[in-house]
Amino acid sequence: MKRYLPFILLWVTSLPSLGHELQSVALRLDELPNGLVQATLKTPLSREGEPVAVVPHFRGGCRPIGEARVERQPEIVLRQWRVQCSGDLSSQVLTIEGLSPRMPDAVVTTQFMDGSVQTAVMDRNDPVLPLRRTTLRMAPAELTAYIPIGIQHILLGPDHLLFVLGLMLVVFASGRRMRTLVLALTAFTLAHSLTLAFATLGIWGLPAKPVELLIAMSIFLLAWELAKAPVRQAQGLAPSLTLRNPWQVAFVFGLLHGFGFAGALADVGLPEQARGWALLLFNLGVEIGQLLFVLMVLCSLALATRLFNKPWSQAHANGLVVLLGGVASYWTLDRGMAWLEVLRLGA
Repeated sequence: MKRYLPFILLWVTSLPSLGHELQSVALRLDELPNGLVQATLKTPLSREGEPVAVVPHFRGGCRPIGEARVERQPEIVLRQWRVQCSGDLSSQVLTIEGLSPRMPDAVVTTQFMDGSVQTAVMDRNDPVLPLRRTTLRMAPAELTAYIPIGIQHILLGPDHLLFVLGLMLVVFASGRRMRTLVLALTAFTLAHSLTLAFATLGIWGLPAKPVELLIAMSIFLLAWELAKAPVRQAQGLAPSLTLRNPWQVAFVFGLLHGFGFAGALADVGLPEQARGWALLLFNLGVEIGQLLFVLMVLCSLALATRLFNKPWSQAHANGLVVLLGGVASYWTLDRGMAWLEVLRLGA
């Protein structure tokens, strides 16, 4: 175990920089009389608290007029300006520069003068969108774009993945296998789907900073319970509630993770004419990403056992618990300080 410690520590120090949510851009265009367009761009702040450089362009004779109004908020930057076009907005082609792997998508909502609305998701690999009037509520291809957004969100959000990994370790440490794992993952899914819907539809929500802090603390709790389990067993004590009923812990903390998913979806935005479908498809993408991660972990364990001819042991589990606890501790301190800074600035 000692000879692998430097590699574990290297991994631990590289994960914290990835611990924040997948970031997205939202652009709204409102067509006004005489070729004017009101543009509203919502971009996230970087991890260092700096505005992210994202620039929309029109291919078709549109130019910005006047000064842009910029409003900096705790999590995002709002930029509003007007554009003068020589023709209809429906004849323009929009491009967006500045999308990146950590900010791969932009949701563009266009409100035309006749009342029709176009909602589309632009990808960083093809950030070009022809603006078109439509009488359809929303094209199916545009709606299904919310599935890869959900998949990208969870696969690029290591805090959610580490919680799922901790949940798997708890199930294995309790001596139970697939039935309990399926039950725990189902409870986690139901819980975060519930609060995701509540927060996204405006029924009930929580601020992003304390939610991120509590998510980090939920991972630390799993690591703490896993570290205590061998000690309790050696002392002849009964397993803790976490090991006895992993599904209960998964459900409780799944409620918190749902608010975290809602923060990312709020950054992306939902189309007014198909909010329910977009929410459902985003959540489906999250579940697909979660299942892919679980399958990847199980396949990696099976492959390692076959290659090295060594079964999974307590030493391997201890190494993962150290990783889990180390990263969760860093995130707890980092996010706690970030929240205190927000409170200080708002005081």
